[in-house]
Amino acid sequence: MAYCHCQGSAEELYRGCCPPVPPPAPCCLEGPPGVTGPMGATGPVGATGATGATGADGAVGATGATGATGADGAVGATGATGATGATGADGAVGATGPTGATGADGAVGATGATGATGAVGATGPTGATGADGAVGATGATGATGATGPTGATGATGAAATITPAAAVNDSVGTVDVVEQFNTLLANLRAAGLLES
Repeated sequence: MAYCHCQGSAEELYRGCCPPVPPPAPCCLEGPPGVTGPMGATGPVGATGATGATGADGAVGATGATGATGADGAVGATGATGATGATGADGAVGATGPTGATGADGAVGATGATGATGAVGATGPTGATGADGAVGATGATGATGATGPTGATGATGAAATITPAAAVNDSVGTVDVVEQFNTLLANLRAAGLLES
């Protein structure tokens, strides 16, 4: 069986001719395929491909055996007090107990009515004189007394001795007024009529 091989097309069975092309024709007839040659050497390992998408979840496995009973948990908090139950029937009357101890004395009775007043007794002796009482507070200041009469006029004393101060000439103008004034003061002090 012959094959037709043309450029740009896949090999296909010979159908009598190749597509018409200008010479030289790129198409030729070929004989039947030869015997397959021996397998070539294994090529190098290719690069690792990208990680594939995650597979679907597997089926749920069978239920495992029941595990051992765990340790007891901590004691829980005390629950709320339940409602009071109905009152039970009265029990049988017990035997009479022994006589109890004597009870405490009762409360004092009310006071009786007051008796009649007795006769007045004799007057007792006079008691000792008591201690002096505390000194009373000072009284308020009395009102001012009236003004007494004017006393008699005393005797006339001796006449005072006055030593006249030395004379000072009159000032004749503003030129010597200060000097004359100072001289007058000095004379008054010398006569004892002006303190120094």
